Amino acid sequence: MRRVLVVDDDPFMLEGIRRILGSRYDVVVASSGEEGLTRLREQGPFMAVVSDLNMQGMSGLDFLEQARHVAPQTPRVMFTGYACADTATSAINRASVFRFLQKPTSARDFMNCLDDCAIAYNVALQTANADGSEMNWTKAALALADFDAEFAVHYQPRVDTLTGFPHAAEALIRWTHPDRGLISPIDFIPAAEADGSIREITNWVLLKTCRNWTTWKHDRNLDLSLSVNISPALFEKGNLVGMVRSALSRTGMDPSRLELEITEGLEMKDGHLVRETLEGLRSLGVKLSIDDFGTGFASMNYLQSLDVDCVKIDRSFVTNAPDNDRDRAILSAVWNLARELGMKTVAEGIENDRHHDLVRTVGIDEMQGYLFAKPLAPETYIGWMEERGHLMAPSPTKILLTSGR
Repeated sequence: MRRVLVVDDDPFMLEGIRRILGSRYDVVVASSGEEGLTRLREQGPFMAVVSDLNMQGMSGLDFLEQARHVAPQTPRVMFTGYACADTATSAINRASVFRFLQKPTSARDFMNCLDDCAIAYNVALQTANADGSEMNWTKAALALADFDAEFAVHYQPRVDTLTGFPHAAEALIRWTHPDRGLISPIDFIPAAEADGSIREITNWVLLKTCRNWTTWKHDRNLDLSLSVNISPALFEKGNLVGMVRSALSRTGMDPSRLELEITEGLEMKDGHLVRETLEGLRSLGVKLSIDDFGTGFASMNYLQSLDVDCVKIDRSFVTNAPDNDRDRAILSAVWNLARELGMKTVAEGIENDRHHDLVRTVGIDEMQGYLFAKPLAPETYIGWMEERGHLMAPSPTKILLTSGR
């Protein structure tokens, strides 16, 4: 049975939670933050930690901040009695809170929240404890992979919130293995980061993306921005600045149209190296963005400390936002801070009209999600743009580009 730790100094609240969750979860309770930390250390692991914000002694925020260090893979949920953007900001900043629940909350909302926690916890465990044999197979397969035959780059449009114009797209790698078929990036990127092949893969994606941009610009007069994901491992392994400079030089892409998405998981162990690399990238004229912001691995301080152009808000804050005051407060808080810092905002995971309308009301600049299009192969992406009248007629001449990885 899945185990949940609940911390609250209200005994009636704890008893009510036991009664509500007891049939589906193994509920362990604590009446203070100090007791909660002891239970977390001695009785863990737990697939979720839930705490009230306002408690005597150690506050819920202080408790969850310490819980983050004791059990970093366990999602943290905060109970609070009022919607407040400042509270949400502090909770993300200090404790990387996964979800917020309003007091009082319904049993259904509580269980839905814990179901989401279970999914997030299992993903974290799979990432941290990847099976050794499978990891070794993936490393070996990457070493033998014919990049041009097995890899492909697909593009998912980003549209302007006000005009609906798709003036940007995210480049996403796909791997079709000759024996196993489609292998998810979730499965092969960690192996590539572990054995260093992430540099060769990223270089390949950069070249493909920059070449596509140049071809589309010349043949179709399509002047859009394309973004490429950059692994944190590249800040420690290899000359990332040199790689990007080479891709731009070899393809002729306008640097201002290339955006590098840096995952929020970038560790700041060597802050000088990270900032030096970011400064080098910015000197090339490319744009920088933080990807999946709010997933629980960074903070608002992190956002303020990096000189970036754009913040991409993780889909987890969009999915339930139409019905969740806390998620709406977080969207507003991130948008306000980004605006103050002069950054553009992009909301991921736009899947229906309610998501679209809410994000537009908040004021977020761009949207990305299945409501507009799934990731598309290059030729399909061009067709998608043509259908919407966003392309010029093909040019009669072609640009010859050098080949190679």
